[in-house]
Amino acid sequence: MQTSTKKTWVSVLIASVIIVGIMAIAVVGGTAYFFYRHINTEFTPRENAEQQFEQARARFAGRLPLIEMRRDDEPIVHRELLESARGGGKIASIRVLAYDAAARKLVRVSIPFWLIRLAPGNHFSFLNEHDIDFESDRIRLTTDDLDRLGPSLILDTRDRRGALVLVWTE
Repeated sequence: MQTSTKKTWVSVLIASVIIVGIMAIAVVGGTAYFFYRHINTEFTPRENAEQQFEQARARFAGRLPLIEMRRDDEPIVHRELLESARGGGKIASIRVLAYDAAARKLVRVSIPFWLIRLAPGNHFSFLNEHDIDFESDRIRLTTDDLDRLGPSLILDTRDRRGALVLVWTE
């Protein structure tokens, strides 16, 4: 192999490593920015958190949540809401408001619905460490169901430890 050919391949290899490195930094930076923009955590007294929950619930006054939690932690999906729905509008995001009273921590999460649609499979689940566990196989709720329902209240519950969780689409 000639010296000029070796220099060319070395240059191509170095340029490739630099490009891959820049792309990796962009992916990490983009992911960090996404989480920064869509997840907000604050420490607040229970009264302030309950006031924010009441403000969020106000837009759904008199409406039943799609998923209802019973005392035995069995989720009940009100399928009649899905059956009577006629596409209540386009969904832009899924919003979650959660408050852990023991830690006095209020968490707001906003997930763009287009991202939910990109996820593999058509089912989704809510999982966390507070014993609120909805497996998609148990509730069989799909993104198509949420699309048909439109912007609405999905879940309004309090877990065994007193954490408040409110999930809605808008």
